[in-house]
Amino acid sequence: MNEGLYNAVFCYGENQVDPFEHCAVDFDRIISDMRLVGYEITALNVAHQIMLEQLDALLKTKNRIIELTMDMENRDAYCREKYGLSFKDIDALDPQHDIEWDIKSGKVIFFLGHEAQHKQDAYITLFKKSMEAFTAKTGFTYTTL
Repeated sequence: MNEGLYNAVFCYGENQVDPFEHCAVDFDRIISDMRLVGYEITALNVAHQIMLEQLDALLKTKNRIIELTMDMENRDAYCREKYGLSFKDIDALDPQHDIEWDIKSGKVIFFLGHEAQHKQDAYITLFKKSMEAFTAKTGFTYTTL
């Protein structure tokens, strides 16, 4: 990637801070996918694409649990024992709408939106390992409001 394109895509703000400095994702694939569907290649859009992939992974995890336990008579007890949450609490999680993100001070942060703050403990209980792996891989920061 040439320097001008790199600066246009990955550097953000007056001091040209790189919000993807610690990000170990397949940028070639992400940018190729974005070009394929006609997205403008900007730092915000690249961060958005990375977040969409993570939110999709969280949603798939939730849906696998729902499918696995849907027909169980004791699904609530099973979910509490295996995942630490009731079936109803798991079903109420909606990563694609609950989790928001932004670039602040040259870092990509993600957080639970105002309406989802009451689900904080449930998100940490169910997705803690996934969120830790995501933050380690991307350098993005999870924060609480």
